[in-house]
Amino acid sequence: MNISVVAPPAIGPEDRRLWSAAMRSEGIASPFLSWAFVDVIGQVRDDAWVAVVEGDEGPGYFAFQRGPDGSGAPIGAGICDAQAFIAPPPWDFRPQQLFSACGLEAWSFDHMVVEQAPFEPFHRERHRVPVVELASGYQAFDKRIRSHSKDFLPQVLRRRRKLEREIGPMEFEWSTSGVEEAMMVLQEWKSNQYHRTGVWDRFGHPWIVGALNRFAHTRDPDCTGLLSVLRAGEVPVAVHLGLMSRDRLCWWFPAYDPAFARYSPGLILILELISAAADRGVPLLDLGRGEHDYKLRIADRFYEVAEGEWSAGRV
Repeated sequence: MNISVVAPPAIGPEDRRLWSAAMRSEGIASPFLSWAFVDVIGQVRDDAWVAVVEGDEGPGYFAFQRGPDGSGAPIGAGICDAQAFIAPPPWDFRPQQLFSACGLEAWSFDHMVVEQAPFEPFHRERHRVPVVELASGYQAFDKRIRSHSKDFLPQVLRRRRKLEREIGPMEFEWSTSGVEEAMMVLQEWKSNQYHRTGVWDRFGHPWIVGALNRFAHTRDPDCTGLLSVLRAGEVPVAVHLGLMSRDRLCWWFPAYDPAFARYSPGLILILELISAAADRGVPLLDLGRGEHDYKLRIADRFYEVAEGEWSAGRV
């Protein structure tokens, strides 16, 4: 393999076209694997790189971050929900040569596409990712969920009616026009949630804040930011920032006002999002790694991602 390592801005139009074609291959269609995702991360981090691999089957691409000690991670690590070597299958490359050319001494991953056999020796654990199938429309989803989680929809609908009675009429905005205001609300609610639950506050990192604000404005067929808002009586009660590609919407950063927690505004929002996505012909809602109860109750099926690491000298 002939490998060159460049900063994201050095990726030209033809490579971007080939990247887009490759990421739509079976198993690697996530917006987190798109050139547009790498482009945004490259704008907010100075340790972002892309290895361009010239092989017999054409170019492949490997986006990564590298620290001064040679330790590496996927590009956008911490907010990146899919990782892979970007090239059409079959994926025939040598990871040791790739990592060496990238100047890496170690590389850790947590959402690796499991279909790529060259990375399998470095897998430590696999995790299920729940998804909701929407290709057959919302009514088909409604029927499926009522068959395997009989009380879920009635419970959420009762809370929705209670919210409307006590607060005001419900309004769901699929893609809000008030991006800046909604992002400020999302950051406040989500950061407070992280602190309440003792979870790492992603909004405590300026590069993540900068990236998410850019993603809210990103419009690319392979990676489009979707900022949705749920209101009751004109008051925002829940908000969600997701990413869309050509074949899926990814559930990413949801948040709600804890003052309305008794109404389950987050669950109301996700059902509104599912309905709106189905109406717009979005075939799949990718709920992201993590088997939370609400995800398991609405999911139709699962796929797997791998967590693991590579270190220099490992065969």
